[in-house]
Amino acid sequence: MRWIVTDVIWQGAVILGSGAYVLAMNSHHPAGFAWVTPALGATFGTALPLQIVVIATMRWGRGG
Repeated sequence: MRWIVTDVIWQGAVILGSGAYVLAMNSHHPAGFAWVTPALGATFGTALPLQIVVIATMRWGRGG
């Protein structure tokens, strides 16, 4: 249970940080869409541990 809470908090922090990055860079970013890739990489990169936690939670919930 502790791992689930930790991972959800971490995912929320990454999403908030990515949103802050996009808001900060929105007004003076270089041309094109490449400036968004650090935020997208951080968000999608931390999604894998979240999926592992979801799978483990589902197995635990059904008693397996």
